[in-house]
Amino acid sequence: MKYTRSDFPKDFLFGVATSAYQIEGHAQGGAGQTHWDSFAASPGNVVRNENGDLACDHLNRFPQDFDLVRDAGFDCYRFSTSWARVLPEGRGPVNQEGLDYYDRLADALLERGVRPCATLYHWELPSALADLGGWRNRDIASWFADFTEVIMGRIGDRMFSVAPINEPWCVSWLSHFDGHHAPGMRDIRAAARAMHHVLLAHGRAIEAMRGLGMSNLGAVFNLEWAEPADDSAAARKAADLYDGIYNRFFLGGVFNKSYPQNVLDGLEPYLPSGWQDDFDTIGTPVDWCGLNYYTRKLIAPEDTAWPSLKEVPGPLPKTQMGWEIEPSALTRFLTRAKQDYTGDLPIYVTENGMASPERQQDDERIEYLNQHLTAVQDALDQDVPVKGYFIWSLLDNYEWSFGYEKRFGLVDVDFDTLERRPKASYNALKSALSGGSVSLPMAQPAGTMHEHWNLVADIGGTNTRLGVISDGKLADLRKYPTGTLPDLLEAFHNLRDEIGTDPRAVVAAGAGPVKDGTIRLTNAHLDLSERDIGKATGAQHTFVINDFTAAAWSVAEITANDVEVLQGAETPPTGTRLVVGPGTGLGVGALLYSEGRFHTASGEGGHVGLAPRHSDEVEIFKAARQIAPECFFDDSLVLEAEMFLSGTGLPILYQAACMAAGHTDVSTRNAKDILEDALAESDPVAVKTAHMFTTHLGALMGDLAVAFMPTGGVFLVGGVAEKNRWLFKDDFRDAFNAGGRFSDLRRSMNLYVSEQDEFGIVGANNFCKSALAR
Repeated sequence: MKYTRSDFPKDFLFGVATSAYQIEGHAQGGAGQTHWDSFAASPGNVVRNENGDLACDHLNRFPQDFDLVRDAGFDCYRFSTSWARVLPEGRGPVNQEGLDYYDRLADALLERGVRPCATLYHWELPSALADLGGWRNRDIASWFADFTEVIMGRIGDRMFSVAPINEPWCVSWLSHFDGHHAPGMRDIRAAARAMHHVLLAHGRAIEAMRGLGMSNLGAVFNLEWAEPADDSAAARKAADLYDGIYNRFFLGGVFNKSYPQNVLDGLEPYLPSGWQDDFDTIGTPVDWCGLNYYTRKLIAPEDTAWPSLKEVPGPLPKTQMGWEIEPSALTRFLTRAKQDYTGDLPIYVTENGMASPERQQDDERIEYLNQHLTAVQDALDQDVPVKGYFIWSLLDNYEWSFGYEKRFGLVDVDFDTLERRPKASYNALKSALSGGSVSLPMAQPAGTMHEHWNLVADIGGTNTRLGVISDGKLADLRKYPTGTLPDLLEAFHNLRDEIGTDPRAVVAAGAGPVKDGTIRLTNAHLDLSERDIGKATGAQHTFVINDFTAAAWSVAEITANDVEVLQGAETPPTGTRLVVGPGTGLGVGALLYSEGRFHTASGEGGHVGLAPRHSDEVEIFKAARQIAPECFFDDSLVLEAEMFLSGTGLPILYQAACMAAGHTDVSTRNAKDILEDALAESDPVAVKTAHMFTTHLGALMGDLAVAFMPTGGVFLVGGVAEKNRWLFKDDFRDAFNAGGRFSDLRRSMNLYVSEQDEFGIVGANNFCKSALAR
């Protein structure tokens, strides 16, 4: 080698790079299918139809591979994680075997004194997400952020650096416009959306890692220097557009929060609606920039649809890939990046290398590296803050559509025996890197990473309770006046500031209808949107749900310790669950159980009809009609159940009972006082009111249970039940079971009174866990 470590600045990092699908052996270890598996299985896409099923078997051989990294003297190892190895379906259940593998990998690097430098995604998208549109679907940004939280929540503390996505141009344009990589599309609309969404996903992943307390986060771009094929204005225009599509679109989006106009001239009609609003996320600040550089291209105009250009073969020496060798373009890219995009941010050459058919004495690779290290030296002489240089690649590997034909490795791999043999370039680098050390940290600063937390809210007309959720459990509960919308959002914001980090998710529950991500809080007289919550808290996921969605979810994880058993099994069995709760109103909800998962079915069960059960109740219903005629069904004696069976309705029931009893001067009383008199048996009308309340509620719940057939149990929740357990005993159960020919069916059902404190907070938390898991 022309250079040694001492020719570079103190703490300049030398590293070597690989990627998961290219070396691990994807068919092993519980990994899910990816779009590269199906792309490779389709004739004509990959040389000899080769795939990454076994690759270099790095999954089982990483200790010996890391010995090679250590023995060569490299400071860093840049690797990628496989989304489908961690989350086989892209979302939902985690493959613990995959997480354990990356856990061991991180430890093995640190044990050898090598800094782990992770890339979260290097091209192999889980097939289940590809089926949903993949990078064309805006939701992929959220899916990717969730994956980021899972994998970095496990290994992030041991990472020296992390970048979300390797080479966004390849993920989007090469794969969706040129069709050379999976998913093999040739569609301008697909390409435009993929280009934007890959940057949005990058930003969301950075936000997710900041939320974990991580630092030293970057962005990695592959760049090709574009030069006009001749001196014509048309060639210059074509080369400038190629540069815009390949280089400036992605760098500009992340660092300047804008896209080049000459690219927008062709792509803007195909970009997703509202794309301009995403730049604050796309441009989330990073700590460094990584540039992958291999070659330059000569570009000429072509008489086709936009972009109306083509590549022209150049005269320079070429690698096994057919790529021209032009080291000085690396210097130009490094200086341009500093000038136009990154300023004083550290820049790393995160990939540079060449493919060569020479499997041992690869002198041309040594010369290639020497030339490009000279280019780095030239950039350093121009005060570009280049902080490191990574070689692609450690091993000969699966080179995507070229199969195993093109060899980039410093170490030869026999793909029949999987034997590793260092090449001359490896030994030359080993000599060049010897005799020096780097004083930079090995991983994230100790104690800076923390668990994600979630925020759940139970919003009432007067007060709001905010719960801090850590590790799925309520860690702290605060009470605030609900007030106006700005007051409520300030309470969210202040709690977030007190904790010091953004919550991963916020779920706000309250009484009122939900539509298009906004809940109309009828008790608080305000509208609260998921967007407002996101702005106030910085949460990546926000949900608004009505109070009975929360009540239904409160029984999702309920145990024998949380209930009073009125009849049936001591422990609530698994299955669909019916929830009824008399509070301010009468809420009815259900958790439908299907395919091992609960699904909410919230309705307006509190507004079903209620009619006299006995002849002595007829006059009471007639009296109620005088009080609230609008709540009766036409000219019948059937009224909305909520008008009697709620904390608000019980005083109406009492007033009607007084009138039916011939009382002429009936004062307005609240539910609490009425039920206290009924318990003390000091007021016969209060006793009658309480009896009607409990028997009608029991009968209504029995009727709903016959309709829902809730094998997981029927649950009574809510403020009235919580504070007046004495009401819900034998009379309540007998009314529930009174069903004519179906009385035996009702008696066979599991009936419980929930004894959970803060069931609204519990329900919002259970909803949150389910939503994030989905």
